[in-house]
Amino acid sequence: MWFKLLIIKQAIKWLKEIDDQDLKREILTLAVKKLYNAISADDILRQQPDGTWLFQGKPLTGVEVAQLKEEANYLLGMRLWRVIKWDIRWQLAKKMFEEAKVKDDLIWGQLLIYLDDIIRTRLQKMK
Repeated sequence: MWFKLLIIKQAIKWLKEIDDQDLKREILTLAVKKLYNAISADDILRQQPDGTWLFQGKPLTGVEVAQLKEEANYLLGMRLWRVIKWDIRWQLAKKMFEEAKVKDDLIWGQLLIYLDDIIRTRLQKMK
């Protein structure tokens, strides 16, 4: 155990001394990935080539899949859902094209549009 701590302390010292910012960023990303991204590709809902559905690494029953599809159809048909979608899109467009002051305003706006696309795509696939 003490040997591992010694190696870690030496690695930290080495990181403080190097000037390669890209390498430091890459190492930091690897170090905190588990802390901030607890969700992996195995955790999201996906359909296997044989037609079975998995969520959080576990197969779903036919009843669970049918319920998810029914919920997706219900959500897509809700007037409130349409109201919220249009409100979000209007707010994003206003922020990006009328109120943007720096490049980052456009970038986070694009990320939110991407998020909207992820939600729409998931719901359409579940229909």
